[in-house]
Amino acid sequence: MRLLQSRAFKTLICVIVALVLGAVIAAYTHSHSSPLSSATSTVLEPFQKISAYLSYKFSNFNDNFKSSATLAEENAELKAQIEEYQQKVIDYNDIKRKLNTYEDFLEVKEEHSDYKFCNTSIITRDSSDPYGSFTLNKGSKDGISVKDPVIYGKNLIGVVTSVSPTTCTVNTIASPKVNVGVYDSATNEVGYTSGTGMSKDGTCCKIPGLKKDSQISPNGIICTSGTGGIYPKDLIVGTVLSVNETGDTVSSYATVKPSVDITKLSEVFVIVDFEGQGIITVSGD
Repeated sequence: MRLLQSRAFKTLICVIVALVLGAVIAAYTHSHSSPLSSATSTVLEPFQKISAYLSYKFSNFNDNFKSSATLAEENAELKAQIEEYQQKVIDYNDIKRKLNTYEDFLEVKEEHSDYKFCNTSIITRDSSDPYGSFTLNKGSKDGISVKDPVIYGKNLIGVVTSVSPTTCTVNTIASPKVNVGVYDSATNEVGYTSGTGMSKDGTCCKIPGLKKDSQISPNGIICTSGTGGIYPKDLIVGTVLSVNETGDTVSSYATVKPSVDITKLSEVFVIVDFEGQGIITVSGD
């Protein structure tokens, strides 16, 4: 009795019934397979379906895994190409900027054959200086001296204030320590500039002490007069932005905006020699 009630016996009965049922079905359908083969196939069919399903999923997993690896490789290649193109754009812009600088330089050189230049790069800026001073990568061994004017194209940027063998420091025209003899190109009215710092409106210096009847007006171009022997004549200092009255009501001053943004320059030229350098003259000489 225990044998009949055991789990193993019941399982055996189920298998026998399944085999018999398979044989009957096979015979009924006139199958060419043997009854045992058909019965076995019937019993194993669910397991075959499960096996096929798992095989399909595993195959898809492999395909997806391979696709992900391929995609990652392609992304890496595209990223490298983008970085390469970005570097080419940077190099192109750098070359373009240098070409513009040298084109302006050549124009100045053609107009002033007496000028001797030293091309330099800005290596540091004094972030604590509101007047925009900076350091260049050339010094006394390159022929640079204190009081040499610094230009960008035809534009006066500042003056050398200290020199080491390999570097020099430049104070810009925005510094109150830098005073430049100038004239208005339209009216020939003369004066001098005094630095006011880098203002939000773009101005960096002013021309103080103008008379009430001064003819200097907005948009006038201000150039160096050549007086004092430090700056050669006709360098562009900037454009008049406004003319304002002073508190004494008998004089006025003009604010001047430089033609270039001094804070964004990376390369400049130092004029190490020019005709009349060091010779003090007065306006009208």
